[in-house]
Amino acid sequence: MSKEIEVPRVEDAALEQLLDGALSAHAVAPCPEWRTEALSYLRAIADAATLVRSLDLGDAEEPAPVYRP
Repeated sequence: MSKEIEVPRVEDAALEQLLDGALSAHAVAPCPEWRTEALSYLRAIADAATLVRSLDLGDAEEPAPVYRP
């Protein structure tokens, strides 16, 4: 049975750095009107990832099948 682990919430400053880095890496000119919405999407993704990471599946559970050629 899974148990919960305390995983720290991703800081807003880290999400802003992620957005700025992605825009820079892909040479996208930032549009100020998009920034708030893009940060809200990143927040939703980070919160969902935190929820998933907070569940300890243990060693016996596999989250997905492992491909072995």
